[in-house]
Amino acid sequence: MAQTAYQVNTAPRRLTRQHFALYRGYLDGVSEAQLHASYADSGTDVRSTRRLIAALRDTLSVLARRAHDTEAAHLLRLRPGSIPSAPPDPATSAPSLDAFRERIDPEGVFGEAELLALYQESFPADASPALDRRAARNVRLRRRQADALARMEASLVHDPRPDHPVDGWFEPVVAARLAAAGISTIADLIALIETRKHRWYTAVPRLGPRGAQRIVDWLQLHGDALRHTLSPIALVPRRQWTADLTPRPADHGETVAVAPLEAIRVPAALDGSKGTNRRGELAGRFRTDIQAITAWLDARSASEHTRRAYRREAERLLLWALTEKRKPLSSLNSNDCAEYIHSFLANPIPTARWVAKGRVERCLAAWRPFAGPLSDRSRESARSILNAMGEWLVDVGYLSTNPVGGIERAAAPAVFDAQTRTLDFEQWRLVFQSATRAQYTFAEHRDRLALLLAYATGLRRAELSAATTDALSVGRLPGVSAPVWQLSVPGARGRSADRTVLLPPIVVEALRENLAMRGFAEPFNCPEGTSILAHARTGLAITPDGIGKLFKTMFAAAAAQAEKSVPGSGRRLALASTHWLRHTHSAHALSQGADIVEVGKGLGHAHVSTTSLYLQIDGSSRLLGVETLLRATLGLGSSSESA
Repeated sequence: MAQTAYQVNTAPRRLTRQHFALYRGYLDGVSEAQLHASYADSGTDVRSTRRLIAALRDTLSVLARRAHDTEAAHLLRLRPGSIPSAPPDPATSAPSLDAFRERIDPEGVFGEAELLALYQESFPADASPALDRRAARNVRLRRRQADALARMEASLVHDPRPDHPVDGWFEPVVAARLAAAGISTIADLIALIETRKHRWYTAVPRLGPRGAQRIVDWLQLHGDALRHTLSPIALVPRRQWTADLTPRPADHGETVAVAPLEAIRVPAALDGSKGTNRRGELAGRFRTDIQAITAWLDARSASEHTRRAYRREAERLLLWALTEKRKPLSSLNSNDCAEYIHSFLANPIPTARWVAKGRVERCLAAWRPFAGPLSDRSRESARSILNAMGEWLVDVGYLSTNPVGGIERAAAPAVFDAQTRTLDFEQWRLVFQSATRAQYTFAEHRDRLALLLAYATGLRRAELSAATTDALSVGRLPGVSAPVWQLSVPGARGRSADRTVLLPPIVVEALRENLAMRGFAEPFNCPEGTSILAHARTGLAITPDGIGKLFKTMFAAAAAQAEKSVPGSGRRLALASTHWLRHTHSAHALSQGADIVEVGKGLGHAHVSTTSLYLQIDGSSRLLGVETLLRATLGLGSSSESA
């Protein structure tokens, strides 16, 4: 890319070490095809390498003459083969050099000098005196040629500097693209990469990931000359960032720096091994507070989303105890925890220590545990989570008492009102129609499938994301003549059993169509782990956050369509989220006469009282109710054969 991806039609404006490496390989007899593969840009062919070699030959010869180095001017114009191999000596048993080459180096790996040295080792001078004299002469000539090239490199080569213009180091087409993005010097390029991180190239018109990687490789190659090493977070995709990518300030004495749970450095005096609230010998299962917190997260986190929420609250309390109270978490008492819940969370100060300026990744030193003061509901959520953690730590024998237990609520529990977060039938029909097309792209068809699947099953967004064809099965239900498709849904870890949800034929048909667009003939013939809702480009599962964005986009489109018909009618649709479809599924199924127990089983509710909030006779009625609504949505009549 950078002068290794050379200028094609003219001599290079700067001679770099890569140019000399290319020409050294040429003089050693490396084939043009191999040189092209090693030094050229992938978008060019071998002819461009041939032209560059010719340009280098002329340039080096001219520059050598200007330096009054006549020997170098002559030697560097000699082409491979101009220094002949010795002719065969029929009087000896030694093979010719060409025959020797064919026997030991058919791939052309060795240069001419290396080959001659190997030949001499194999056939000493007394085996072929005439050949040895010629070979020795040629070796000396090759050595003089290599020395001449080394002299030229020492006097002419340039190392890049940050203030050098990019057009002196990159081929014209790449330099033009960088210039279009406002990059004029190498320093500008480095600043862009460090600022925009891994996907910096999106700021440069017509520069893709492969071209960007070649530029990054070049910058890393010249890191010493540029006196800059690209930071790891500029080279690693955001999802692969870890806590060890950026250095954190060292802790001094008993001071604890604010850092994520996985990166906290806790002094021995504060690690909890001697906490005043520990239950003596029974606490020996975990030596420190961090070990105990990690065990709680492993045991009680039902999903990655839940784990993040639990970790956030435990992390905040631990950091507060270490930095503000100067004591381990296992030494906190009820007064400490009450102060934390009711005072500190409402106003985490000092702000510079606790509150981040915008969104900052956990692996960065600028990370902070808060985005600002917590509302009453958020403080109540924190209290509830920390109370559950305290109870678990008491149950496993780590703590003597739960310091969060008995603390006054920060806010009254929210009253669940399914009606305000449920789409009526006309709103649902409008959402579905806004996602309907005469002809579908893959992404549009997948979005329609996601809408049907979420409405027909009431799955949460994490469950939609995790659904694969492996979980599909076909069975029979009483009162239904046709086979019934089912999707197995894993239960929350350690809290509920796996369950199955029923898929109406309309959903199955949409699923088959979508899989066919991905090249799969039948759901049961798909490779293991095939996602039901997949990215159009990668085929991988859409993340739960991606599912949420997908539905928000569809609701926004439906809201805009509603606003065109009746101003103001789209406001409620614009507020909808994925979970609204879960509420809508429940309310609509119950309104069609589905049994409340069966609906609750499909939703994964532990108690029927939860399902009753959607108010108001076997598994077939649950399926038939949703199927009736789906057929009405599509403008179809009823079918006695449908499930």
